This record gives sequence, structure tokens and C-alpha cells, in this order.
Amino acid sequence: MTSLFGKATLYDMLACAIPGYLFLLLFNLCFASSAAIKLDNISVAIAAFTLSYLVGLLIKRGMEVVFDGFLRNSPDRIRRAYNNSKCIFRKRHLPDNENDLLELYYTAYNKSLRCNPNTSIPVLEVQIAFLRSILPIMFLYLVTSNCWLSEIGSRYCPFIFIAIVIFVGCSALIWYLQAKLHQLVWEDEYYSDLANNDFSKAKT
Repeated sequence: MTSLFGKATLYDMLACAIPGYLFLLLFNLCFASSAAIKLDNISVAIAAFTLSYLVGLLIKRGMEVVFDGFLRNSPDRIRRAYNNSKCIFRKRHLPDNENDLLELYYTAYNKSLRCNPNTSIPVLEVQIAFLRSILPIMFLYLVTSNCWLSEIGSRYCPFIFIAIVIFVGCSALIWYLQAKLHQLVWEDEYYSDLANNDFSKAKT
């Protein structure tokens, strides 16, 4: 239970609270920079965290809708990850029907989590969720940079260049991590089945 709580907290912090806070910070820079809000008071700090978390949840859900079928569990990418794996030596024929393929993949996903608790799959899930949630925030910072950069006295051009590089880099990283996640799911299921088969043979 402690381990599960720790993972949930990390997931919530990265995928919801941080993007939500950055959004609220941008809003403050653009529209309420003159408002002096002190966060020394614990009640105000808790309220800020709560609001950040709620905004982050909305952003996370919105990006899940936007990325549905793209940078997510696309049947083509799931199939490609299986076929490109160099660790699966006895490959089977995957279903041609997309729904059957997704059902097989989700079964493999659940099996890999159940049979291999030390897998890096949950870590990849957290990283992908964080990057998906942070992308729209970065885009908003980029679009409104002319408004808020003057408030903090920073130069415009270097920020634009750095922001574009980071934005493109994060998009590419999501693509890579999603492919890596699909591949790990297939490979974990494959070796879990091999281990179970060897154990059954040993018992008999």
C-alpha cells in the first residue's frame, strides 16, 4: 500500500500538480502580476496546491483526448513495437483486427504488471503522462511570451528559441517513450510466459 501511494503521489505531482501550477503562474504573470499573493500562509499554500491539482487534472484529461490515437495506444504502433522487438525470439502472428489486437495488448499489459512488479512500465507511464500534460503549458508560455517576458525583464529571442527546441524535443520524447512502453509490455509478457512454462515443466 505504501508503494502504491508513493507511485500515485509521484504520478499526480508530475502529471497534474506541476502543469497546473505552471498554468496558474502564467495566468498570474499575464493578467494578475500586480496582485501580491503571499504563500507564507499554509491555508493559501494548500488552496494554491488544490487549484493547481484541479487545473492539472483538466489539462491531463484534455491532452488524453487530443492524443487519443496519436502518441498513445495506436494499433499500428503496438504492432510495430512487437515486430521490431529483438528480445522476442519466437514471434506469433498478431490479429489483423484492430480491436482484437488492442484486447491482446491490454491483456499483455495487465499480465506484465502482475507478473513482473519490478518492471519500469509504471515509470514510463508517469513520464509520458507528465510530458503530455506539460506540452500545452509550454505552448501557452510560448504564445504569450511577449506579454509576460517584459514583466520579468528577460530577453525575447533566446527564450523563443529554447522553448521551440524543448517543445519539439518533448514531442519526440513522448513518441520514443510510448514505443518503448509498448515494446516492454510485449517483452515482459513473453518472458513471463516462458518462466511460467519452465516452472510448470519443473513441477511435473
